[in-house]
Amino acid sequence: MFSQFFGAKPHRTRALERHVPPPYMREGEFEKLPVYTARPSPGADDEPITLTRHLFLYGFFFPIFWIVGIAIIFSPLRPAPEWETGRSEEERQKLLAEMRVSELKWAKRCLYAMVALLVLVVVLVTTLVLVRR
Repeated sequence: MFSQFFGAKPHRTRALERHVPPPYMREGEFEKLPVYTARPSPGADDEPITLTRHLFLYGFFFPIFWIVGIAIIFSPLRPAPEWETGRSEEERQKLLAEMRVSELKWAKRCLYAMVALLVLVVVLVTTLVLVRR
């Protein structure tokens, strides 16, 4: 039993040799495989990189950035007048809406990270005060 666990051949090798795999299907007897595109997954690379994403990531080193990221929740997205001048108004509005969704997602993550940090600080301070008494 132990020898089989560590890779030794079983005693009944002839019984295993009798089992053969099923025959392969001939061409045309199977369904057509799906066609795959070059893009890995929808939504993975489609999200625009925004300021709030950088604020969230750098907030782990400087938590003040999370506060700035939280403030973006309450501020409207106003692009510069010369922003994306080569696109139509409809394309600009669509891109602006996608950017706002991405900004709000990362701003909410900043909020959650800041709340978690504050809860951690309160728990640590409370623990230290109770231990010293």
